Amino acid sequence: MFKLQMLALVISLFFASVVFSQTIVLPDNWIFRTGDDSAFSAENIDESEWIKIKVPGNWEDQGFPYYDGYGWYRLHFSLDESQLKNETLYLFLGRIDDVDETFLNGEKIGSSGTFPPNPLTAWNDQRGYKIPKGILKQENVIAIRVYDIFGGGGIHSGLVGILNQQEYEYEINPPKGAKKSFYQLTTSNGLIAAVYNERKRQVEKILPHIFKAYDENKFVQPFITNLKLETNEKPVSTNYLQNTHIVNVDYKNFNVKYFASFTQDNKIFYAVISGNKEIISPLKFSYNKSDAAVLTDEVTISKDENQIEKYFLFSFNDSLHNNSVVVSDAVKKIRGGKSNLIEDEINFMKSVFARAHFPKKLTAEQRNVYEQSIAVLKMAQVSQSEIFLKGRGQMLASLPPGVWSICWLRDGMYALLGLNSAGLFDEAKKLLTFYLTADAGYYKNFVWKDGKDYGVGVDYQISVTRYFGIGKEESDFNDQGPNIELDGFGFFLYTFSDYINRSGDKKFFNDNNKLVSEKVADALIHCIDKNDLIRIDSGPWERHLPGKQYAYTSMTAAAGLKAYAELLKKMGMKSEKYFEASKRITKGIKNNLMVAGKYLKGNAEGKVNSEYEFYDTGIIEAFGLGVLADKKFFNSNMKEYDKAIRIASDRGFSRVNGVDSYDINEWIMIDLRTASSYCKFGEKEKAKSLIDWVTAQANYNFNLIPELYDFNKATYDGAVPMVGFGAGVYLKTINDFYKK
Repeated sequence: MFKLQMLALVISLFFASVVFSQTIVLPDNWIFRTGDDSAFSAENIDESEWIKIKVPGNWEDQGFPYYDGYGWYRLHFSLDESQLKNETLYLFLGRIDDVDETFLNGEKIGSSGTFPPNPLTAWNDQRGYKIPKGILKQENVIAIRVYDIFGGGGIHSGLVGILNQQEYEYEINPPKGAKKSFYQLTTSNGLIAAVYNERKRQVEKILPHIFKAYDENKFVQPFITNLKLETNEKPVSTNYLQNTHIVNVDYKNFNVKYFASFTQDNKIFYAVISGNKEIISPLKFSYNKSDAAVLTDEVTISKDENQIEKYFLFSFNDSLHNNSVVVSDAVKKIRGGKSNLIEDEINFMKSVFARAHFPKKLTAEQRNVYEQSIAVLKMAQVSQSEIFLKGRGQMLASLPPGVWSICWLRDGMYALLGLNSAGLFDEAKKLLTFYLTADAGYYKNFVWKDGKDYGVGVDYQISVTRYFGIGKEESDFNDQGPNIELDGFGFFLYTFSDYINRSGDKKFFNDNNKLVSEKVADALIHCIDKNDLIRIDSGPWERHLPGKQYAYTSMTAAAGLKAYAELLKKMGMKSEKYFEASKRITKGIKNNLMVAGKYLKGNAEGKVNSEYEFYDTGIIEAFGLGVLADKKFFNSNMKEYDKAIRIASDRGFSRVNGVDSYDINEWIMIDLRTASSYCKFGEKEKAKSLIDWVTAQANYNFNLIPELYDFNKATYDGAVPMVGFGAGVYLKTINDFYKK
């Protein structure tokens, strides 16, 4: 079986390299304006008042916060005669939120969704429109009319380019099973981040911070985009070097490594070309720079008579940073030659692996994903050298290019489960410290348009949603209001207790327990409603106000209060209040969320199983976190969910029942948490099936884990790489599987 799997992997990788060799790459610098005018579809118009915008990327993140309505995109691009062959081509335009109508050289070639007065979204559909024969010229213009109903707007993600018939077929009808479907590798040292695109053969962007937004008024913008090696050679292979943070690109006659340095702990992006002196001496990089002052330098190191390493350094100066001396010092260190920077970086990440717990019976395929998951978690945690003191230690929900490069509390809880289970207590402690010292408590009271106060009601410390990069609590808004999420309170108690129990760090407990008891545990007890469930909130899937009594929130609360009470008892402290609160919520779960004693529904308000969100796979945490331990009930619950919400017998689960394409895609976090629950109840073969599926997919895709698999195609979807929902939960699941 293993030989057949390896043969399939080799064939798939070879096929993928052939399929995507002819893609016409479109620039990511487009122009944009709000409003609506049919004249904007024409080839030649006055564009003097249009502004530059990056594609893909929400327009809210690029100067149009909270804007809903019409907007137009335009792109001018050139083709040479060799690209104007008489073959069938398709224009791919990523995913557009919510509706689009697309024109090429003034001619309409496609549309998706429905415009007002009765708008219908197609926000998560990859656009791919057939280009009529003869319409392409040497000079071309794309115009896209977009309507955003609410939330994020514009060309937000996905594949943008011109594909031939073979490429189109691979995208639309890919082979079944595990396959290659992702092409971007991120490198980060917790200070800066960069994204290399295997398809474009260039570094798409280099960011001065790893998080998405400083605060509510300012998003992080790249200081360099489209960093491209000027060579006619095409790469032979691309990977992460030894499952580290180093992006390794092999060419026929030389090699390039891209990375941000942990050992130097600075805001410098490195590109190192190694090979024959005669071949690589003339090689240079081209790039586009932003408003920041870009700093560059290069150093050549002789390895022997013919072999050299050519270092290119890229950094910046802005209102917060002066990296001029940092760059010059880095150059001196490289020239000094006392150590090899690439070897230092590899050894650094290997030292992190050496601190981690690895189950003894890991397969080679699992070990690759396990190691890469550790590297992802390390890359996603903001360095202690970050300029914003309160931002240090936070961990992102996804690394760029994933759209969730934000410190989301719930994702952080899964990161902590993974870190704790792998014995990476230094990283876990820094993340817990961030939560306990961050600037939070802004939603003690919150009165919305309906006059109701949806606030927590008492002083609290843990964010109701997520955090800005500076370490300030954030709750994202839409027309319904903010997210007021309470599941993080209980989950924090669970992971805090898990950390203390596993690490034995009594000092951390003593230093923080008063804060945890008063502003997390007691705040959570305050939120218990009359029916013994946690009061209405936005739930695990960010439904905004007014909310429901979501099962997930009460389950994390019951689990967290119980774990915290057990920890207090172990420490010889009073614990009865928290035991009683946990028992009360568990009773509420049984009385309000059990259906005919056979399975759990997703919220207390659900009446019939055809209702949206009646089935919610977040209920798996009733079993995963140990709230319910009846094996017979677990089996009957899984039988119902297999029937109602499982995508296929050889695949996993959607997050809820419904029709929204985002919801019904396969959720990898749910797959892995379900696998952990199977392990708890002795169903190792069922757990193994889900673990093997996720592992096989990751092996094809740089050992990274995505947010989603496409419902129909099982291709990578959503944000990639996921951190808590991906890397963290994978570590936890593997340790649960191999636990005796």
